[in-house]
Amino acid sequence: MTSWQARYRDKLVSIDDALQVIQPGQTVAFGMNGNIPAGLCHALGQRLPSLPGLHLIGSGALERFSFHQPDMAAQYSVQDMFLTAATRPAMQQRSLDFLPFTTALWPSDVLDGSRPVDVFLTSVSPPDEHGYCNFGFMLWASADLAEAASVVVAEVDEDHIVTYGDSHIHVSQLNYLVEKPQATELGDVTTTMGFASPSDIDRQIAAHASALIRDGDTLQLGAGTVSMAVVDYLKDKNDLGLHSEICPTGIPQLIAAGNINGTYKTLNPRKAVCTALWGDEFALDFAHLNPAIELHRMRYTNNPRIIAQHDNMIAVNNALTIDLTGQVTAESFGPQMYSGIGGQLDFMIGAQLAKNGRAVTVLPSTAKAGTISRIVLHHPEGAIVSVPRTYMHYVATEYGVVDLLGKSQRERAELLISIAHPDFRDALQQAAKAFYWP
Repeated sequence: MTSWQARYRDKLVSIDDALQVIQPGQTVAFGMNGNIPAGLCHALGQRLPSLPGLHLIGSGALERFSFHQPDMAAQYSVQDMFLTAATRPAMQQRSLDFLPFTTALWPSDVLDGSRPVDVFLTSVSPPDEHGYCNFGFMLWASADLAEAASVVVAEVDEDHIVTYGDSHIHVSQLNYLVEKPQATELGDVTTTMGFASPSDIDRQIAAHASALIRDGDTLQLGAGTVSMAVVDYLKDKNDLGLHSEICPTGIPQLIAAGNINGTYKTLNPRKAVCTALWGDEFALDFAHLNPAIELHRMRYTNNPRIIAQHDNMIAVNNALTIDLTGQVTAESFGPQMYSGIGGQLDFMIGAQLAKNGRAVTVLPSTAKAGTISRIVLHHPEGAIVSVPRTYMHYVATEYGVVDLLGKSQRERAELLISIAHPDFRDALQQAAKAFYWP
């Protein structure tokens, strides 16, 4: 028996025994999205009554655990960086506490010691012949948290794929190992996260946005129905690269077909780089042990200084609303949090700092069956501005694309009104004249 195999055997314990390490008042962090160890989290939920004062930190839950239930979350300090269908009810009842943090920096406060993490719970693949486990199809900040936490408990998932890049961790870096209690069918992550299939309007917007993408560009596509619909319009593009927070459904098919090959990437040429795969079964099978795809920590993928080093970088991200000055809301309805910023601002900044870079914001012109304009004079009180107007570049709706870079308030108002729904243009024009003209 090799040294790592002996370590693995010694560290393998039951879930109940592993959770004994968690004490009242401690800070416990979880892996994000596909790195959430479901078995450990369900068992922790059952033990919560014996752990007063526990502080929990998570993000992007794919299923609801007991500490996400509004009545349970209210009894503990539960923080979340990106809301999903699993966590929104607790947020709406103010039982959950939102953690605003740019992904380019997370978890800098943990790494510098200002927010110590006592226990980190994550999910990993079984070890390879050299004793290395893998974080699978999503990395996010798991490697950072595993290095910074006092204790790391890993749930070994036989279904995890193995990816290249920075997604390996050796058995010696894990304090306790538990076996995943049962297999789970994840399905398409995009659907699990709650994103609907693109509508005809979404596809019209995606067609406008894709016209800005040129052969040889390096792409970032944000999480959202419209931005991810852009994938369907890339089949006629050539020699594209990928440097993105997520790799959406459909992108692996384009890598397999050769449309995305990274030939002209300034950094990591011939590698599709992301921190998470949001794909279907084909995507996961294709990425398994495929050196063409690399997962890196989001402190790297989402770092504007790294993004800006990619010549011909183009970032495409969603908005919920945009006001006539160009301020974007992408994570809240008024003061009520709905999702999170993710890497949107990081890529908006990085793309525009890149040589020949472009940043595109996409949104339908209306909401609620056409009764409300998403292009507004002002955002409602308490709305969270996700992207300030100073970083606004191209904006696309189903009525076209406008370029706001270098434009004045009046010019921006006129341009945005030109791509608003016709039913709202007159009212927006009158309101704009009252605010921005003498």
